[in-house]
Formats: sequence, structure tokens, C-alpha cells
Amino acid sequence: MSPFLESILLLPSAVLALTLSHALAEGVHVRDTDSTTVAAPISISASQQWDGIDGSWSSFTLRIGTPPQDIRTLVSWNGYQTWGVLPDGCLAADDYNACAQSRGGLYNQTASNTFEEKGIFDFSILQDLGYYGNGQYGFDVVELGDNGPSLENTTVAGFALQYFWMGVLGLNPKPTNFSSASDGAPSYITQLKEREYIPSISFGYTAGAQYREDDTDDAFASLTLGGYDATKVVENDLTWTFAPDNYRDTVVAIQSIFTPSQIDSNPVPTELLPETIFAYLDATVPHIWLPIESCYVFEYEFGLTYDNDTELYLVNNTLHQQLLNRNASITFQLAVSEEDEENLLIELPYAAFDLTAKAPFQGVTDDTYYFPLRRAVNESQITLGRTFFQEAYITVDYESQKFNVSQRDWSQTSDTHLVALPPYSAKSTYPGVGDPEQSSGSDGLSAGVIAGIVVGVVAVIAVLAGLLLWYLLRRRRAAKRAAAENEKLVGGTDAGSTDNANAEPTAAATTVQQDNVIPKAELPGSAPVVEQEMDSTALLSAGAVSSQYSDSNGNRTPRTPNALSGSTFGFGRWNSVSQNSPSTNSPVEHGSGTHSSTGSTSHGTGTFMSAISPLAASEADSKERHIYEMAGDMPTVKEKDGKLLSEKEALAHREKVYNGVGTVPESPTAGTHAGPSREPPQRVNPEDVVTSDTVIDEPAKEERDFGRHRAFSFEDSRPDAKSSEELYE
Repeated sequence: MSPFLESILLLPSAVLALTLSHALAEGVHVRDTDSTTVAAPISISASQQWDGIDGSWSSFTLRIGTPPQDIRTLVSWNGYQTWGVLPDGCLAADDYNACAQSRGGLYNQTASNTFEEKGIFDFSILQDLGYYGNGQYGFDVVELGDNGPSLENTTVAGFALQYFWMGVLGLNPKPTNFSSASDGAPSYITQLKEREYIPSISFGYTAGAQYREDDTDDAFASLTLGGYDATKVVENDLTWTFAPDNYRDTVVAIQSIFTPSQIDSNPVPTELLPETIFAYLDATVPHIWLPIESCYVFEYEFGLTYDNDTELYLVNNTLHQQLLNRNASITFQLAVSEEDEENLLIELPYAAFDLTAKAPFQGVTDDTYYFPLRRAVNESQITLGRTFFQEAYITVDYESQKFNVSQRDWSQTSDTHLVALPPYSAKSTYPGVGDPEQSSGSDGLSAGVIAGIVVGVVAVIAVLAGLLLWYLLRRRRAAKRAAAENEKLVGGTDAGSTDNANAEPTAAATTVQQDNVIPKAELPGSAPVVEQEMDSTALLSAGAVSSQYSDSNGNRTPRTPNALSGSTFGFGRWNSVSQNSPSTNSPVEHGSGTHSSTGSTSHGTGTFMSAISPLAASEADSKERHIYEMAGDMPTVKEKDGKLLSEKEALAHREKVYNGVGTVPESPTAGTHAGPSREPPQRVNPEDVVTSDTVIDEPAKEERDFGRHRAFSFEDSRPDAKSSEELYE
């Protein structure tokens, strides 16, 4: 084996070694990371204010820009940017300062020395619920609270929409892509993890409940980044895995929604949900979106009336007082799957649904009580919004793709008990979210190492297969070349002329070749022709005719034509033209002026043959070769008087030259195949032509029959003697 081939075969081993080393190095790197100390979670203090025009919600303070501008925002894990209300959002208000205070403060991007503008882009969240709009995007400094971490180059957006009345603190780790060519700007929570402010990309949240202010001092919202607050959680064993939809990942199954019965004799709770549904958990919106069938049950049970103008369930003073007196609770039964027997109950008092809508929310003009239930027209709109999280606590771990929901615990009086959620690669556990069995820090090879080994093995197999195929093809081509050289040597040095050196080798004797020759197929649509009697004025000598067209009994039989070699006709042109031309008294009817130079092995002397002679001739080397005519190839042959042949005449001429036959006899001779005879061409009689614009008299119209209009088809001349009317009846 050549040194080059040996070096090529060593390539797969090198590739495999490189892949294994890279995979094992990755595994070592993970173990080193696991051994480091993780950061502590961060608890974000609420603003101690209740904001909003769609209810009273506990907000969080952010400081944006340089110098810092304080704004109050609400929490969203559907969003992945920080949003602030621009001054344009209050320009149309009657009281600019009151509007700014109602919207949690304004973010003036032009007043920030660190704002870097990127442009105006559309919002990509909540479009399923009918929320559309855009904002002025860019990068700026964002600080959490008064003493929280401050991050530069954070993606921010300023807006002036009324759909989102307050600013938004996005907790989703998805990056923001301003163009397809960029990798995306990291989200705020991702930057906190990268700069080691928090141990993991995770959070714990509850919305707070204003109606509990009289019962507890801790009624405000709670937000923990990198973990959760154990004092706010009634722990359970249910853990949900993210849904496949990237825009609706925190999805739970709602098996039942029920309320206590008002009938004393029937204590069975009233079911408010006809069938199990799947709902998206999202605190960006305040409402609870349920199927319209469930909304009808709510209307009947609580006496609600749907307002078509505002698309809200408005509650008047009378109904409001009745519902307060009833004080009916509503319980949501959640599960991981539709038929899961293990479930979780989240109970909400009626006070959680007793909200007030303020202008200009949904077009209301005055402060109005409303029930935060919305009609979902399809499955993508079914959502449990901020109202639900007044009594629920959610913990989301984006690194493990898991989350937990639990009842909010109002009984504990301690301030906080923060529990860190370590990185997913770490070997640790935490209630309701972690899955230590899938941790990459466990014994054995990690998933990345195994994937690297598999990729390396596949690459080695592919390289080996390619080399083997290349080697086999190379040997095959070499064998073909050797066989061709051997055949040339066996055939002799005179196997072909110098002008036809690339032709296939043939047998040495012409007589042996004639026994194995394959007749050339007739051209499509051509009629077979046979040889006519040779005229005494033929150009070839009698000796040549006798040797090529006579058998032992002296019977003349046509022979399959030989392949032309050397100076012969081929591919629509003449390769060699003789200086001698036939006499004008020659019986040849189609003329010539071009000749093939051939020789006869029987006589040993060169003779000339007309290009349209009915006889075939041997090649100069006495070797016959097949003719492989290209489809549709029609040579241009001139007559003796310089006129071009017609297509039909040229076709007959080619039959004579290539097949060695003449015109069609009256009856086919033995050994020939007679094809179907053609009908003589028919012409249209001018008297049968009817001109549409010719004015004729009425008698002529009566004589015209329907068949006259089809005179061009010649149906009446067919052998079956059917008339036009019979054919088209």
C-alpha cells in the first residue's frame, strides 16, 4: 500500500481521538463547575403600593438609565425584556402628572445618558389574547430596587400603549434578536446568572392580595430570583415539566373548577368546568380566560352579565353586594396530566374576583366593579392570569425545565426563608422543582460526553466508507484500462484507421463478423425497403458485388451495413470527400457528389462507391462495426443539380445508405418485414370549404349539412365507410 493511502487510513483514528478528548474535557469542565460555590438567591422588595387600572396589584420598583429614573412595574415570565412607559403615554391625558403616577412613573429615554437606541419593534407576546403594539427598543442600565444589582446593556423598551398600563419586568431567559444575523441580546435574568448574582436562572413569585391587608402585614407580592421563599409555600409533591411550545411553556391541566353549593340539602359542590382543559400560567394579564362553555356556567351560578362593548363581566352595586354576602370560594383542581390521580387544590375566595376597572381600561369611563373572567375562543387563549396568583405561588426553574405551583401560605409570620435553586448541573435537590436523577453531576459519563463519542464513531465510519468506495472505483477503472489495452494488442496493429482510433475493437475476419451482426432498427414511422436489382452501370465491380452479396449458390442476399470508419460519413457531415464523382449518366436517381473511400479485402484494390449506392462496402481495415445512429439525425445530402432533398426523400436516401435496400416492391420478398402501407395524402376540395363571412342565399343554407363543417377531417373516406353524422352522433 502506498504511503499516501496509509496516511489517509490513519485519519479516522485521529478524528476519533480528537472527539474523545474534546468530550472528556467537557466532562471534566462540568465537574469543576459543580465544585464551585453558588451564589445566594435575591429577594426583590415590593414597592409597597397597589397599582393598576384593571385591579389593585402589588408592583416592584426599578431604576433605569443614567441618572436613574424610578418606575414601578409588574412581573411577567412570558416577557423577556424590561418595559417602561414613555412620556408619550400621558400626552393625551387631562392631567399629565396624575397619568404618570397611575402608570407607575415614566421612562424618558432621551434623558438617559446610557441609552443606546436600536429602533422600533413589535411586541411578540400575548398576541393570542389580542394584545398588539410596539415599542422603542435599546440598551440601558437597569437596577432592581434601591440596593439591588445594577446591570449595564440591558434590553429595555419604551411604549405608550394602553394595553399594558404598567411597566413590565420580564423574567423569561429568552434572548432578544434584533436581526437574523445576531446571536441575540441576553435577558436580564440571564445576565444576573452570568455575573454570578444568582445561583441559577429561576424565580419564585406570588402576586400579593390587597384584600388581606387587614389580616397580615405581608400582603404584598413576593419575588425571589435564583430560588423561592419557603415561608410563602404550602409544599406539595407535584412537579410540572415545560410544555413543548416555547411561548406557552408553564402549562397545567385543570381537571375541575368548583364552588360550594348553595343548596343545604345538596352539599355537593357545583362544577364550573364541563371538561378537563390545559391552561397557560401567565401573570402578565390580570384575567382568567376559560372556554365559553365554562363562562356560561359561571354566568348562571353567579348571576353575571356579559357586556359586549367592553367584553367584560361588569357587576352592578346590587349584584356586588349579593356576591359579597354569599362569599363563595372558587377552587381550581390542577394536575400534571389530564387523567392524573394526583392533583393539587388552589382555593380562591370571592374577594380575589372582586376587582375594579378604571378608565380607560377596555373602554370603561367610570370606576366599575367587574368579575375578571374572559371568554376564550380557542385553546391558545386559555390562561390563568394575575388574579389566580393572589392565592397561588409559582416556582420556575428554567435550567431544569420544570416548575411547581402551590397554595400561598398566609399563616407564617416570619419575614423570609430563601431557598436557593442551584444550577441544574449541580448534584442537589429542592422541593417541587429539582430532579437529581437527571443531574449531569451524577456518576458516569454525561450526556455531552456520550453525544461526543457517538458523533466521533459516526464520523470514523463515514470516512472509512468513503475511502473504501474510492479505492474500489480506482481499481475498477484501472482494470477497464488494462482490458482495453489487451484487446487492442490482440486485434492487431491494423484494427482500425488512424481517424477512427477510438472505435471499439472488432473481430479480425469480416466473414465471422457477419454471423454475429445485429440488424439496425428501423427508424420510427418509416416503411421497410428492400434491395432492387443492381443496374449494369453500378459503380462497384462485379467481383466486389459477388464477394459481398452472393452466397455459395450465387443468390444475392442483402447484408447488414458495416460501421463506417476512417474517412466515412457520420453525425450529419462527410469526413472525407473524393475528387472523383459519378457520371451524370449514372442510373442513380438522387445524385451525389460525395463518396466514401472504401476497400475490398477480396480484391485487394480500392474501389469507389456512391454515397447512395444500394450496396454496402467493407471498411479499409476489413473490419465491420455497428452503426449507432443518433435519434432524429438527418444528414443534408445534395442532388447533382444542387437542389436540396425533401425530408421524405432524405429519409428514403438514408434507408438506402444505412440498410442497403432500395424502394418498396409490390410484394415483400422473403426475409423482409413489410410494414403497413400508408394512405396517399388527401387534399381539401376548395368547394367543400365554408367561409363564415360569405353571404349565401337560403337554399344554399338548407343544402349545407352538419358534416360539411368537418370536411377537413376526411371521416367519409375511412375504410369503415361511416359517415360524419354516424361518427359524431
